[in-house]
Amino acid sequence: MSVKKPTRERILQAAFELISDKGFAGASTREIAKQAGVAEVTLFRHFTSKENLFRHTTQCHSTIPVLEELIPTVIGKPLKEGITILVDAFLGRLSANKSWIRIFHMELQRDPETLRPMRQEFLNELYQVCSCYFTEVSFRGTATCCDPKLAAKMFVMLCYGFFHVEEIQLGNSCRSIDNRPLIDAMVQMFCKGVEA
Repeated sequence: MSVKKPTRERILQAAFELISDKGFAGASTREIAKQAGVAEVTLFRHFTSKENLFRHTTQCHSTIPVLEELIPTVIGKPLKEGITILVDAFLGRLSANKSWIRIFHMELQRDPETLRPMRQEFLNELYQVCSCYFTEVSFRGTATCCDPKLAAKMFVMLCYGFFHVEEIQLGNSCRSIDNRPLIDAMVQMFCKGVEA
């Protein structure tokens, strides 16, 4: 006998699947509620609006929770080893959410006034999480880094840029074995660039 997921999780999963497939405008709250196995009013009890549901779904499937969980485990490691682990996790999460990211970019073009602030809020939080890692690495003496905020932005842009070119533009897997030498070189250059 399988245990039924909590209502909130079912709604978030249904929203993720439907919005990934149909886009924000194409997935109705009625359809999301139906797929989650709840009444539409229940959806609105948990999430006051479709935009709020979209925001929470984005947060659940973002790279932030993955990095927050990993960072304490890599703080004491040499910089190159820690960065390699973080890059692999970051690329893995991006790759797993490729359809969501593609939809988000399309929706951003359709409704920039609603989604730009949400994207900026997400990026600020992501930069903050990464900045904490670089601050801690410097504090512990594992490596002496340039400005942690600058290192955080460079890290995010490097990972996202690599993912975007390989997976979104070229349709390849950024985590393929063929890309390992490129990822290793990227990590090596990044580490040399952030070390003071």
